[in-house]
Amino acid sequence: MSAIGAALLLVLAANAWVVSATRAFIVEDMGRLSVHDVGVVLGTSPFTRHGNRNLLFTHRMMAAAELYAAGRVRHLLLSGANPDRTYNEPRKMYQALRRLGVPDSALTFDFAGFRTLDSIVRAQQVFGLDRFVIVSQRYHVYRALFIARYNGVEAMAYIRPQEDRRQPLRAEAREYLARFKAVVDLFLLAKGPRFLGPQRHIDINEAEPVFDFVVRDNEIAPVYGVPRHWPSILVVPRPPMAYPDQRAQARENADTEPRERAEQSPQ
Repeated sequence: MSAIGAALLLVLAANAWVVSATRAFIVEDMGRLSVHDVGVVLGTSPFTRHGNRNLLFTHRMMAAAELYAAGRVRHLLLSGANPDRTYNEPRKMYQALRRLGVPDSALTFDFAGFRTLDSIVRAQQVFGLDRFVIVSQRYHVYRALFIARYNGVEAMAYIRPQEDRRQPLRAEAREYLARFKAVVDLFLLAKGPRFLGPQRHIDINEAEPVFDFVVRDNEIAPVYGVPRHWPSILVVPRPPMAYPDQRAQARENADTEPRERAEQSPQ
């Protein structure tokens, strides 16, 4: 076997290990997710390399806002890169989530999440979290969960069921290499975060555990109406009602209902 063939087999084996070891901890149905104090939102740019809107960023923000609106998480840790003044992932996530209605008191920045490994390990060692929900895309959360579980974190991951699982070939190929690198970093190189720093405590406001806001986005919007007070038994709101594939049907129903009532009314 050639060296290239052996290297390819190692990459494939590492990927199979990472995926099989973490598949059981990924949740699409929010009702299957227990309540967690904190959700860790992994950073990415709101724009693609060509300046277009990045749907990966949009779906992550929608997923985080939905978890908060449904009471599945009480706080969100925004972890991403901030290498200079021109690029700031946590700040962009903060702005997007504030527009979606998540209050400022429920958001905490981590500006040193330069890599997935940095974000996960810092969440544990800097912010003192041993149990949290990871928010990202399916192809990405395999690696994030693998790192978390390796470090003894009781982590779960939530992904939006409305999101297309298919990713660009470039992203998929890059992630295959990233999973292999994660295995090498953890088991051979024992790599840690680029920067740890002092420990920080996340203040979770128990006095405001219920959220009265609407999660919305002009293009992908779910709409949640959330009660003002906790019910005696936690009730997860129904799934969003206005996703793109449902809007046409909703408009059609709205147009036909007045006509049906007019036909049924007495003359």
